[in-house]
Amino acid sequence: MKQQLKKIGLSFSLVTLLCASLLQVTGQTAMQLTKIYLEGGIGPGTFKGFNSEVGLKAIFKNKWSMTLSLNGIQEMTPKNEPSDYKPETGYVLFIPYTGEETVDMSIVSLTAGRYFSVGKNIWATAEGGLSYVKGEKVNYERTQQVSSNIIIAASTSSNYTTTKENKSTVGAMMQADIDWAFASFMGIGAGVYANINSIQSPIGLQVKLIIGKMGRIKKSKS
Repeated sequence: MKQQLKKIGLSFSLVTLLCASLLQVTGQTAMQLTKIYLEGGIGPGTFKGFNSEVGLKAIFKNKWSMTLSLNGIQEMTPKNEPSDYKPETGYVLFIPYTGEETVDMSIVSLTAGRYFSVGKNIWATAEGGLSYVKGEKVNYERTQQVSSNIIIAASTSSNYTTTKENKSTVGAMMQADIDWAFASFMGIGAGVYANINSIQSPIGLQVKLIIGKMGRIKKSKS
């Protein structure tokens, strides 16, 4: 319990520090901001995972960009899964199931990079930075499979017993987005990211909705 509270406190402290850093920068250069917006995204990732993201991005007149983001990645296949691993399988009331082991991960990142205008109200960003990563690691130990059957239910155990442990580390985050503002306060986009860390290094694609100050170019009057 104490270790969990310590990790929660560390995560909260890191998020607070990153938020303070971003707010300090944007506060000092408020007059130089051309765009600032919230973004939310979802999409597939490596290791058969599904990822989601919420973030705050600021773009400055000098064509630099900065993002504070939180990525959640669910149901990834563990990177150390044995090649001969067989998950538990069976059925209950004749409904089949598979008890495959998966891991989750959360990533808090502060990144900075460059802004590129690629069309009217369309832009791209490419950023890199550091992140705090918290994820699960699965330990595998080989065992014999056991089968059971009671007419309405049956199961065959996995050929490995597994245990999970929580890990945390510092990682390197790289991400690139392309966005289109279809309104003065809203737009859509797509992005890709990669996080390199010692627990498990995911890569993901995302479709995004962005809301905020878009800095949209107005149509010129004829």
